[in-house]
Amino acid sequence: MGSNPTLAASPYDAGMAASTYTIVPRTAFRAFLIAAIASILGAGLLVLSLSNSWHPAVAILATVILAAGLVLALAAYLAQRASIAELVLDEQGYTVVTRDGSQSGEWAAVTRITRAIDTAHVTIHEGEGKRIRLEFRSDDTAQIDEVLEEMGTRLDAAKGYTPWDGS
Repeated sequence: MGSNPTLAASPYDAGMAASTYTIVPRTAFRAFLIAAIASILGAGLLVLSLSNSWHPAVAILATVILAAGLVLALAAYLAQRASIAELVLDEQGYTVVTRDGSQSGEWAAVTRITRAIDTAHVTIHEGEGKRIRLEFRSDDTAQIDEVLEEMGTRLDAAKGYTPWDGS
């Protein structure tokens, strides 16, 4: 114990505790921007049409535009909330839980884990057929790096790989 590095717990030891990560996808900025523009335009047009006693059709059109903007904002928010996933990593494998259900796999079956360079996508490959794609927020590289490091450690432990000591 103490400062002896050879006695420190290694991630390759058996008994690693399960880890849980909440994966929040990137925000749909364009949808929220369009919703904001439509809502502001609709509200402004509605106020102008009512205060200037314009034709009722203009007030109806303004109300439709305002409602469309609010519905789009709500839809974008609900779609993002529905896309949140939970990733659980344990000794045996991984589990990805979404509102649609869960997908899981064992480390022994994983052939590789890839990360797209220009986006925040991580893909778990099991042979040629099964792929689990995780979409992270693009600005959260620290979480992506942390997940990949732990996945690599667990995959190495499951495959029986150990760090090279240089000898």
